[in-house]
Amino acid sequence: MTGHDQTYYLRRVLGAGSIVFLISSILLIALPTFFGELLGLTTSDTSDWALRMMGAALLALSGQMWLVRSAPEISIRRAAAVMVVAGGAMTLLTVFMPADWTIARFAYLAIGVGFIGAYVTLLLKTPLLKR
Repeated sequence: MTGHDQTYYLRRVLGAGSIVFLISSILLIALPTFFGELLGLTTSDTSDWALRMMGAALLALSGQMWLVRSAPEISIRRAAAVMVVAGGAMTLLTVFMPADWTIARFAYLAIGVGFIGAYVTLLLKTPLLKR
């Protein structure tokens, strides 16, 4: 695989992740109680507002991920590395979330692990500091 091909796949993963975050952000903002209950959380007015705030943050992250796909190769690699850290944190928080284990929570966890795996695999093939 050439450097161009490697960046091509990182760009696709960033785009797919952006779409997943966009859908999550819309659900979090518009239907926080529904989203919280899907994940097994006990919801309240306070938790609904916290979920809406998380949705707003994911909306911003989604937009940045979508836009960075057209950046130079070094920026793509660095953005993917940021997503390993951010996605890893979100995945760990999903594991330790004080909530019931639901099918949606398992699915959300699997999606997170899948994206982290894709980023790590592709980054190992594309050095972070390669110019």
